[in-house]
Amino acid sequence: MNTYQRTREHGTIETIPGTPEIRIAAIRQVVTACQYAKIDGQMIDLFSAGAIVAVYDALSPENQAKFAALTAPKMARVAFRLLKKA
Repeated sequence: MNTYQRTREHGTIETIPGTPEIRIAAIRQVVTACQYAKIDGQMIDLFSAGAIVAVYDALSPENQAKFAALTAPKMARVAFRLLKKA
């Protein structure tokens, strides 16, 4: 598996994804668990994860691949910009 995941002593899950699919799965896990997690070195909360997943699901498969290749903080910035325009 191309990922490193550990649970920190506070209970926070930290994920260093190896592939874009693992990154999206980790962000979806934040939404499912209604928790926050550290992904790509940045804390991602439920609100940001929900925005990322909503934008990701609305994109075409070609654009999904481009979007998933971004780091989690960049994905959040792009997601909020797109949701602001909508």
